[in-house]
Order: sequence, then C-alpha cells, then structure tokens
Amino acid sequence: MSPTPALDRLTANLNPEQQQALQAGEVLLLGSEGTYTVLSLVSAPVKVVWDVLTNYERFPEFLPSVVDSRVLERRDDCVVVERKDSRKLGILPIRVKIVTENIEHPYDRIDYRMVDGTLDEMNGTWELTPVGGSGDQAATLLVQKILAKASMGPLQPYFYEVFETGLQEMTTHLRQEMQLHPAAAAAES
Repeated sequence: MSPTPALDRLTANLNPEQQQALQAGEVLLLGSEGTYTVLSLVSAPVKVVWDVLTNYERFPEFLPSVVDSRVLERRDDCVVVERKDSRKLGILPIRVKIVTENIEHPYDRIDYRMVDGTLDEMNGTWELTPVGGSGDQAATLLVQKILAKASMGPLQPYFYEVFETGLQEMTTHLRQEMQLHPAAAAAES
C-alpha cells in the first residue's frame, strides 16, 4: 500500500523504519509498562472497520484469546460489554474478565473504560481515520491507545509481556477480519 499525504501527516511522529513497517502491514506497538499505542493500517473502508470493531458478540469467532463476549446493555451511544479472555503464561493459564463501558462516536472513535473485571484498571480509545481513496484503494488507520494496570507482584514483568503480545495479536486478527469482511472484499472487486 503506497503512503498517502493523510497517512504521512498522521504518522509524522514515527521514525522511518516504523512508517515502513506500518505501510508493509505490520502492527506497531509503542509504549511500555501498561501505557501503549497500537497502530495498524487496514485495507478496508472506515465503515467496515467500524462494523467489525463494534460487533462485540462476534469477537470469539475471530479473536483467539476471547472465549466469550456479550453486550450487557445498550443506551444511546453507550454499550456495556462483558468479555472473557484466556491466555497462557508459559504453562500457566491466565483468565481475564472485563466489563467495559464503550462510548461510540460512529466511524470516528470509541472511548472505553473498564467498570468491572480482574485487572486493576483499563481504559483507552480506538481511533479510526480514513487514509485511502475508495474501492480497492480504501484504507483506514486504526489506532488503539490503552492504559492497563494489574497488580501481579513479582510476575509484573510477565503481565506486561503477555499483555503486549495480546495487543499485537488482537490487532492483527481484527485487521484480518476487517480486510476479509464482505464489504471490504466487494470494494476490491
């Protein structure tokens, strides 16, 4: 995917290697110790990216660590979602349950915060920015900014390692689902 002026402006704070990696389809993880920004360039229109990102109950179908996801409540622009994830830390299973309040700003961003769960704190945003044209040139820059905290004592470094790996894997699977979405495939025809 060739860079566009919009993408160049949005990624001006990245070094040349990071910009190349993003344009080559890699998921970029910036930050450390619970404060992260994750960037992915998706070959799909914003509407497709939004539809996949807000179809919370389908997450277990394409996000391998999500074992259950359900909407508990919808009111106006607020959606309360309960999600259960399962990962491994070496041979130890890690199970996480989070309930998030998601404030949706259609086709632009989702602000979320954990209202219940096994982590100490989790909040952030998903931002969607169109950076390509239409049809097979449609592209969206998907950015997640997240703060996550958990008190793990001597296992704290492992929490960050598992969380960082999970963020990259989740974003990769989301992007794949968005690019395989029927509307994205139709745009390429």
